[in-house]
Amino acid sequence: MSGQWEVVRGKNDRRNNKVALPKTSNKPSEPKNKKNNILNGVKIEEVLPKSQVQNLYSGKPSNKENKPQEKVKNIEIKKSEKKPKAPPEPSKPKIPKSIEAALMGINNEEFNSVFVRSKTAFPDAPILWLKELTQFLNQKIPLEIQDPVFSSKSHGFPLNVVPSNLRTTLEKAIKESGKSNAQLYFDIALTSMVTDLSKGLPAVGYRFFLQHIAMNEPKLVTDNLPKHIILRNSYQNRANIALSILWAVGHVGISDLNCGLKVFEELMLPLLELKNYSHYIVRYLLELTSRNYETQITKDQYLLILDVIYSNRKNFPVALQKDLTKNLSKLKALLFKNSKEKYHSYVEPFLKKLVSNNGNNNTGYQTAICDIIVEIFTKDHSTLASWNKVYAKNLPASATLLNYISDNYNNIHPNLQKAIKNVLLSFANINQELSLKKRKDEGLKDVILGIEKLQERKPTAKRRGGFFKKLFVFSIFAAIVFIFTEPLRYPSKPREELFIVQLTSNVTNLAVTGLSWVDAKLEDNIPEQYELVKIFVKPYWSLARDVGKIAYNIQENARQSCIGYVKEKYPIVLASVDSYAPGLIDNTQTIFKDAFTKSIYYYRTSVNYLQKEVFVGQLSPENIQRAVIQAYNTTSEKAIEYYHWAYEKVQTSIK
Repeated sequence: MSGQWEVVRGKNDRRNNKVALPKTSNKPSEPKNKKNNILNGVKIEEVLPKSQVQNLYSGKPSNKENKPQEKVKNIEIKKSEKKPKAPPEPSKPKIPKSIEAALMGINNEEFNSVFVRSKTAFPDAPILWLKELTQFLNQKIPLEIQDPVFSSKSHGFPLNVVPSNLRTTLEKAIKESGKSNAQLYFDIALTSMVTDLSKGLPAVGYRFFLQHIAMNEPKLVTDNLPKHIILRNSYQNRANIALSILWAVGHVGISDLNCGLKVFEELMLPLLELKNYSHYIVRYLLELTSRNYETQITKDQYLLILDVIYSNRKNFPVALQKDLTKNLSKLKALLFKNSKEKYHSYVEPFLKKLVSNNGNNNTGYQTAICDIIVEIFTKDHSTLASWNKVYAKNLPASATLLNYISDNYNNIHPNLQKAIKNVLLSFANINQELSLKKRKDEGLKDVILGIEKLQERKPTAKRRGGFFKKLFVFSIFAAIVFIFTEPLRYPSKPREELFIVQLTSNVTNLAVTGLSWVDAKLEDNIPEQYELVKIFVKPYWSLARDVGKIAYNIQENARQSCIGYVKEKYPIVLASVDSYAPGLIDNTQTIFKDAFTKSIYYYRTSVNYLQKEVFVGQLSPENIQRAVIQAYNTTSEKAIEYYHWAYEKVQTSIK
């Protein structure tokens, strides 16, 4: 054995010993040992494809890696071609621009069918009827309300713009559900509306039902007012939702003043100082006090409104405060609506309000309170005794009231002035007793000064009619005397030519013509009833005609007697006057003729002066007439232009 190591291979190694292909390179490698190269004499072009041979010689990588990607792309394209095309999505319905437009687009038959179908399916569940109708309206009016109280719309919106057919179905559903179910659904609808608003869902449909129930059944709504207050507290920090609650419940005040004031006091007043709510709440109170009601308000309600009007709360709108003060006269009339009520219990509460938190240093508030107290005294003088009873306990308030009475003494009725003077004597005696105390009561000095000031005022003289009133009455009386004494002044004048006779004849002819027309109409429309009436009235008509003839004969006989008496006595009177004052009658006639002639002369002179000196140039009648005609024509043209402009605007808005 030689000293070298040898590698011994197994049978498996020999079998698995495969011949490896030469590695590609820029130049073909030459075999080291020609005996061991089994590919000796075999060309590469014969073993490999032409494209790979070119890659071997060019040194570029083969394109095998790109081919699978191209195949994948081709497969994907084929698959996409095989997939069927999806159908086009249906177009979404257009959202209406306003509630009015949405209501006009609702089919009444469809709305009515929803009501009939739900009523048939659930005959004993009226709440479900109302829910189905509400959801239908919510779907048909998918609008987001930016102004939850509709401040720019008219009163009663949106219920007042609902088409009559839809409104009939809505009212019918609520009526058939009954009052108890309507009350229950109001609470359900209010809660559901608030929930949907918080989620951003359409909630306009609820407003129609809430508005209708609150306006027609206000007491049903106010019975559950504590629930609404809890709901308001839950959403107080979200102004749009809380205002929607106030808006819905506040509609009770449209038909019932007491319910409206209750909602204002308990639901709205706690939010008055919050900036987001103050304007709406004060506006609600203004609208409440501006309506015409036949209901009497209590003194507590009046004082509540007065406290709000003259309060110094922050965020209180000053502009609306001025409008509220204008409604105080209307509120005062509602306070005294019941004339049979005794007002003795009103005196002390109003007196105490003069020195309350609002009354101190608040001149407007004190004036309003004093005005009410004086009105109480005017309506019932016996209420002064109530003031006398509580006078010693309310000296500061009494001092304020005394000063007000003194300053407005001329506006007080004379009878009340006398009654107040009598009460002042009692006040003076009470003041003497109080002044004997060691510790003087607050306001004692003020009331003493007020009494002294009031005692110095003199009673107002009775008002008499003015000159023009007297002149008017005298003119009417003189005209009547002139007309009815005409037969006496012209005894020789034929009766047919007298003015009073002609006037009576014309009036009689007109009356006969009118009665004939009425008689014909009644004869055509109600012949049987009218015949019975004529039978009943006939004897009375005959009696009236006979009385008229008798009165006419009496008047004619008196006239003839007066004429004869005047004819007989007139010459005697003239002779008697002429004997006592010779020439008086002739001189009087001459004076009157001269006065009449001079008045005519001065009248004509004045007319000539005005025509020649005043109404000349620009003031001439022609220029004035021309200016008036020009102004009239210009006004007419502008009116026509405005009419056409308004007509075009209306037509454009309709289109």
